[in-house]
Amino acid sequence: MSEKEKIVIGIDFGTSRSGFAYSFIGDKEQQIYGNNNWTDFKTDSAILLKKDKNGDCRGGASLIEIVEFGQEAIRKYVEMLEEEEGDMYELFRYYKMSLYKSRTFVKSVAGSVFKLVDVIAMSLQWLKDTALQHINLTVRTPIETDQVRWVLTVPAIWTEKAKHFMRVCAHRGGLIDNEDSEHLLLIHEPEAAAIEGFFSANPIVSEEVFESGKVLILDAGSGTIDITVLEIDRSQRENSDKIKVIIPAKGGSDGSNTIDKNFVSFLQKFLGTEDFESNPDFIDLFQKWIEEKHRVRLNYKKATTPIRFTIQESLSGETPVEDLVKKWNEGKEKTDQTFIKSGMLNKRSIKLSKAFLASLFDKPVNNVLQNIEKVFKKYEQTLHDVKDILMVGSYSNSDILYHAVKKKFEDDPYNLTVLVGTNPGRAIVFGAVRYGLNPNILSSRTYEYNYGLLWYPRFEEEKHKQSKRISKGNYWLCKDVFKLLVEKDVAIKVDYVKPQEFISMGRDLTLEIYRTKRELDTNVVYYIDEEDFEFFGSTIIRNIQSENDQPVGITIEFKFGGTMIKVGVVNKENNMTFPGTIVYKEKNI
Repeated sequence: MSEKEKIVIGIDFGTSRSGFAYSFIGDKEQQIYGNNNWTDFKTDSAILLKKDKNGDCRGGASLIEIVEFGQEAIRKYVEMLEEEEGDMYELFRYYKMSLYKSRTFVKSVAGSVFKLVDVIAMSLQWLKDTALQHINLTVRTPIETDQVRWVLTVPAIWTEKAKHFMRVCAHRGGLIDNEDSEHLLLIHEPEAAAIEGFFSANPIVSEEVFESGKVLILDAGSGTIDITVLEIDRSQRENSDKIKVIIPAKGGSDGSNTIDKNFVSFLQKFLGTEDFESNPDFIDLFQKWIEEKHRVRLNYKKATTPIRFTIQESLSGETPVEDLVKKWNEGKEKTDQTFIKSGMLNKRSIKLSKAFLASLFDKPVNNVLQNIEKVFKKYEQTLHDVKDILMVGSYSNSDILYHAVKKKFEDDPYNLTVLVGTNPGRAIVFGAVRYGLNPNILSSRTYEYNYGLLWYPRFEEEKHKQSKRISKGNYWLCKDVFKLLVEKDVAIKVDYVKPQEFISMGRDLTLEIYRTKRELDTNVVYYIDEEDFEFFGSTIIRNIQSENDQPVGITIEFKFGGTMIKVGVVNKENNMTFPGTIVYKEKNI
């Protein structure tokens, strides 16, 4: 840490909820604080933004001002719609998942299109400003932005491009003064949760679970499901080698928002329309669903008391709700859990059985179980001695998900103990802060891919394909060779450096990086145009010359094992170093 940094602020930017926590550097107790007015130190991931003119970015409109964030943003937007004052404002919700899908644009609740980088940057700006305002109410000397070590959580299954995107957003949001700033660390969400569990005040988690050695972390959030397995050596508590990530992160987009999508899908079929998500009556109805979703428990499928939802006229149109109910129930048996009833006293309401509400969980929960099972099958030898599953993330509070995981994995053939971490909603942001205080807590990671460079070595008759031979002046080269940098499924120390030596010859140097999941034999030459090899990204090193304009030796350092793959450059003439930039295969921001 630099001497200027006085505080670590962790930001958990989530699909449904976001927040911050912090701890002062030098505090021996490492006490963690946050906004106690927010549940789990988090509020809704919803942002209300003002634009400079009607329309969206396709017509030249730009987002220019943050109006509100969180639950207040939703409330104010509904108020504006009711007063017909919303033309110059846009509400965004669930936009983090657009980044998971590698999109560069995002739709607002009203369907307007804007650049995703602007929406996320402004969200991070609001979280930064709010965190500093909150902290500066409690300290004598105000904390400035450059005195903060920021730690931003990201899903472990995100691409390198998505993680780089978050650094760009953090820069545009004013957290850091350049994209490569060391004042910002990224941490994978399940790793952050594991760090919090490692330091947890709960003895069951901090002692019994982590004494077992290998622990599967199930980070169940609202957007993504992250699965990773960590190995902990508590006998080396004072050693920097404490937590190893022993398999590449797995998972998918089966978080609790999938259940919300099932509810919306039901409404679309019931109402016979898809065009209602910007309707203030729908927003109210959806909020009621969210409240009820958090109450859905294992015994709901046996409960007889239905839940009433009001369908306002703006949603049902001219068709009476009773007629919509009759149409829905046609051909369905009354015992069917999708059979619904209309309200007797309130003619605008429908009554959904608790069995129906619970059924919305079935497919999403089953997908989570399948993802965990795939991990155990794929890494059977590595994971045969895993004893525990530790559930973290807001979705871990779901009674249905928890019991489904227990039922699947606590009996044969797995015989695992399934536990939910202390305050699972806070675990990730707390772990982010602890990581910022001690980044050496993580010692190694593994990769799902082999990474290597496009290479042009001297051609060797007995070694290379004749079809790959190309002329280079007085000698022959072999084109399209894959030069291995790091192997998949092998523990790579954090910040492991793989150096490559070059001569800067008076022009820019471009290196292309490729990757493959294939099992590689080190005695075999592989080519980047073979099946299962894919382009990962490229790094451009600008022309480096000596003071007398002569070529100079450089070392390009490929750094693996961290949250992101990085590139550094060393000028061997003066030993000056500077960061390189990887341009990824996806479209530029």
